[in-house]
Amino acid sequence: MQIISDYNKDTRTHKPVPGSYEWWYFDAIDHNGYSIVVIFYEGNPFSKKYIQALSNGVNHSAEFFPAISISVYKDGMPLFYSFVETDSTFAEFSSEKIFGRVGENIFTGKKTGDMISYTLELNQTLPNGERISGELLFTTSSGSGFSDPSFNQDSESTHTWNLILPKCKVSGDLKIDSLQPESISFNGVGYHDHNFGSEPMKESFDEWYWGRYHFDTSTLIYYVMNVKGEWDNRAWLIDQDGSVLVLDSVELEEQGLTFFGLRSARRLKFEGEGFKAVLQKDRLIDSGPFYQRFQGNVLATLNGNLMKAEGISEYIKPDRIYSKLFWPLVDMRIKYPGKAHWVQKSAKLYRWTW
Repeated sequence: MQIISDYNKDTRTHKPVPGSYEWWYFDAIDHNGYSIVVIFYEGNPFSKKYIQALSNGVNHSAEFFPAISISVYKDGMPLFYSFVETDSTFAEFSSEKIFGRVGENIFTGKKTGDMISYTLELNQTLPNGERISGELLFTTSSGSGFSDPSFNQDSESTHTWNLILPKCKVSGDLKIDSLQPESISFNGVGYHDHNFGSEPMKESFDEWYWGRYHFDTSTLIYYVMNVKGEWDNRAWLIDQDGSVLVLDSVELEEQGLTFFGLRSARRLKFEGEGFKAVLQKDRLIDSGPFYQRFQGNVLATLNGNLMKAEGISEYIKPDRIYSKLFWPLVDMRIKYPGKAHWVQKSAKLYRWTW
């Protein structure tokens, strides 16, 4: 995996190889218990349609499979969920400027001096009539620069992870029209990264753990991959002044088994110079046959000082995406172009797929 931190490379990447994918990831946690995750895709790696196109060899490049997923939670419980794949004519991603659009959902980036800001404009209506609308602003509070030898190295890896905003302020207003209507004045902290893969995800890694947890003045970020049986463990404590502490030790503990037979670690331990931490994935907030999302907490000590943080963790086992056994479940969650699945037309039934 190539690890970089370069705002100027947050633009669209050329993806000529079938099976390539790219996504722009944003998340935020509000001080009142709300949290949101928004992901823009060009080349949806979770798409059954994309996998079928790869087999058929027709229209099988990433540009034909744009998508967006939007998840909103309150106190760890889902309030709104949407995963929509659109026709390519309803999406665009720029290779010249930081801009992406899927349907009526847009992200834009702007840099002024050392300050970086992103605007998310959300306007998504589900087949059952539920809707989310609003705007969120992601801004750095004291510049975004940080440096470490483990970042921005040349690599021939097929997967690139671009960490743009380890920690930023997030503000704005969201409105959810659903069985549980909410008007949210968002004020919290957020994160943004950008991933690119030049081949199908299952060819690059077997398992993937990722997470970010915000302390008062720093952020713990980890990225753990199982590549053909070899574990690549990476973790950093990034301070608000831009300094980076590389964590030498990452341990996975307490394997948990889900209803779908997906097994992943529920606790992680980290160690670095003067730093020790235990991360507990307290709540499973999104569960599927090949993907999990958790909200959790970290207890840590840095040079003898106790610190606490909350945040978001994810786990993916990409080879399971290709199992046709799970495709009926995927069809219920992802809205593909054309006619909606009958489950998606019912607000109550669709919630069972969350």
